[in-house]
Amino acid sequence: MNKIVSVIIPAYNASKTIEQTLVSVFEQTYEDIEIIVVNDGSIDQTLEILEKYTNKINMISTSNKGVSHARNLGLLHAKGFYIQYLDSDDLLMPDKLSVQVNALNTSNADVAYGDWQKFIQNSTEIKLLEKIERQISGDIEIALFTDFWCPPAALLYTKKITDQLSWNENLPVIQDARYLLDSALAKGKFIYTPGIMARYRTAQEKSLSQKSEAAFVRDCFENAKEVYQIWAATTKFDQAKKSAVIGVLRYCINRFSVFDHQLANKAIDLLLHIAPKYIPEQRSLLRSLSKIFGYRNAEKIAGLKRHLIK
Repeated sequence: MNKIVSVIIPAYNASKTIEQTLVSVFEQTYEDIEIIVVNDGSIDQTLEILEKYTNKINMISTSNKGVSHARNLGLLHAKGFYIQYLDSDDLLMPDKLSVQVNALNTSNADVAYGDWQKFIQNSTEIKLLEKIERQISGDIEIALFTDFWCPPAALLYTKKITDQLSWNENLPVIQDARYLLDSALAKGKFIYTPGIMARYRTAQEKSLSQKSEAAFVRDCFENAKEVYQIWAATTKFDQAKKSAVIGVLRYCINRFSVFDHQLANKAIDLLLHIAPKYIPEQRSLLRSLSKIFGYRNAEKIAGLKRHLIK
């Protein structure tokens, strides 16, 4: 007997895309599905569109509190053994749930992840773009913290692992990356399912991924602080993890030096707390200046240069 997959779709002002997204779920070859759509205070025609499908979906309406709150709320109502998070402008491939449910069943894993493809849409025409075909390599926690990402549509979780997690409402831009990392921090087992599992819509006007660089970097910094505290509290905070945190902090310092000197100083404080005598490894002017003046003063000099040439 099939086990229910709960598909949780947060929807805010999604009138232009929500029907396509729903159709991609209706057309799944896997049959035992419940669809939970959380209308997150939409002020366009999203609610009217969703009301046409009340025989096929469980709709929850709430005031606008953000996508993380909407996903957390949807999860509270989920009855499934598996959890599929799906943004209201992305699409599942027809066999996606069948493939990943089978993979989770046969491997006893907690998270299935697969390949995905970007697309844009003009009027009714869909233009397929880059395919991202990639497996996680090396230390999974470091990979998910630093450079591996895929959209929620390309993932499938067991309810067992999601019961241990919560969407971080303090990270409005990178909350999906942190949720995936949290599943690894909770010692979830991952399984890769090759092939395009989902299509990810790009160039949406109000997409979180289109928000300002400043908001993205602030999220990266907040995430780095939290992950550092988690790793530092364990006996496994080795040199590789320390280098990963420092690498993210270096990125934040570089960008903050252009638009937020206060946060740049806070990021430098944390880096020097982790590595009090820090000197950049790569040969560069910053490395040379750090040897002479110390890393903090070297960053101040480098920050002036970045600000001048921004």
